[in-house]
Amino acid sequence: MRIRNSKTALALVVLSFVILIYTISIVKNGKNLFFDEGVQNAIINLFPDNSHGFFKFISEFGDKIGIGAIAIIVIAWLWIRRRDYAGMAAFVLSVGLGNEFNKIIKEAVARPRPSFHEITDANSMSFPSGHAMVGFILYMFIAYLIASGLKNKAQRWIAAAVAFLFVLLIGVSRIVLGAHYPSDIIGGYTLGLIWLFLWITIYEIVKVSLNKRGKAGQ
Repeated sequence: MRIRNSKTALALVVLSFVILIYTISIVKNGKNLFFDEGVQNAIINLFPDNSHGFFKFISEFGDKIGIGAIAIIVIAWLWIRRRDYAGMAAFVLSVGLGNEFNKIIKEAVARPRPSFHEITDANSMSFPSGHAMVGFILYMFIAYLIASGLKNKAQRWIAAAVAFLFVLLIGVSRIVLGAHYPSDIIGGYTLGLIWLFLWITIYEIVKVSLNKRGKAGQ
């Protein structure tokens, strides 16, 4: 399974880039996107206050501790079960550098948090959502790694769908908790998708190169 050769993946990257640039052009000027207030109010009204405990729990899977714990498990799996050192490197770098890149973009855009973000202890800038971006990179990379070991196409799609739904839930949790505007979440997803595609492409190229060297040395 080669993502870098997928026309669908490339189309999603191009679309994500267009959406990202458009969104940044709006929020950089201190404005909200046309759907921010409506979607935000709809989601907040949909989930009562007694659901905040659940969404705080879900949000932890996109926080530093949650990301770190899941990453360690995945690294151990790649090392013990697959001996995939290129995969380990690509996974760690994509998540770690992705988190740092998110901070750079946040400072550059400098969008304040929603006025009612006191529900969380978030104290950084708002766009793009770190939970959405890094969560997307982490969980969709895991889905890619799992899917790459599956021969059944339906199973590969199920792995991707489960991961995406979980990432979507993390994004919703950040809106419910008042930590982000909906456009922050979209910004995180689009930037995460572009970043993920970049690192999977690098991983696939390196893996092909290593396989060729291995065969040549036999």
